Amino acid sequence: MIAVLGGGVLGASVALFLARAGRRDVAVFDPLRPGPSTERAMGGFRTQHGSALNVALALHSRPFFTARAERVRFQPEGYLYLAEDEAVAAELAARAEFQCGLGLPIEHPEPESKVPFLVGDGYLATNFCALDGLYVPPLVHRVLIEEAEAAGATFRWGEEAPAGVAETAEAVVIAAGNWSPEVGRTLGVELAVTPLERGIFKVGPFDWLSGPVPMTLEAGSGYHFRERDGQLWLMGPGDQDSWGHFRAWLERRVPRAAVPEPAGHWTGRYEVTFDHHALVGATERPGVWACCGFSGHGVMQSPAVGEALAAMILGETPPLDIGALTPLRREPLIDRTQL
Repeated sequence: MIAVLGGGVLGASVALFLARAGRRDVAVFDPLRPGPSTERAMGGFRTQHGSALNVALALHSRPFFTARAERVRFQPEGYLYLAEDEAVAAELAARAEFQCGLGLPIEHPEPESKVPFLVGDGYLATNFCALDGLYVPPLVHRVLIEEAEAAGATFRWGEEAPAGVAETAEAVVIAAGNWSPEVGRTLGVELAVTPLERGIFKVGPFDWLSGPVPMTLEAGSGYHFRERDGQLWLMGPGDQDSWGHFRAWLERRVPRAAVPEPAGHWTGRYEVTFDHHALVGATERPGVWACCGFSGHGVMQSPAVGEALAAMILGETPPLDIGALTPLRREPLIDRTQL
């Protein structure tokens, strides 16, 4: 048996690719209901990263989303980065040079040409990539589970892994998100993953909000929004429960959406590592593998990581070299676009 501990998007993806490789003894154990973290996610897919590895992970994952566009509501509307001062404009220029060198089609449109309702006065530069887009995270999770089950994997919801699973299973994969350190300790494995609370406010629906809208990010401040179901979903810095500073930003940039009170609000927790890169690969205990700590990028990286890790577990050459994500690393990986 190969035991996957955690049935979120990463656990489901690893199970899918193990089962597709012919393993019919993959069991996913999860004591919680499906998707408690994924359903709180924003749902952005971007290739505009600041490391070759993260760009490669995005490009390798993208066909999964485009092939299932209707099922996961993938919308290739792009990501629009906005520079509000000279320092941020220089940063975007450096990013664009790096990303174009990796083959990304970075453009520099006028802000209002992509987001007509945005007050673009004062922005000094933009970066836009049409390969980026949006999706609905719970639908991605559902598709991964359905395809994994169809390939022969078993999901045991509401069940803890059996005692002594590390001794009885051929391989154990820790894919428990923020619960990974606790799960790891029971197996004698240390995984440095800590929770970081992030909030989402939603406003609307609005009659004027229609047509394609990219994920729109003010690169210096961190405020950003997407459209979903005629609403704007908004994230940003500072107090994640306080509507006041989010509303003040909207008053400057999207005044039509600066309503007195939001239509909804919730918080969720990113599973963050010391360098904001995932822990993926063999741990210090033989037969125990890690797949956690994705720092907000788990859903969009899940197809590439699941395929690569499944190959590694089976002793095969992965289609993408993710060796740098080893949970045994001590030097930080650098991506200047990371949270």
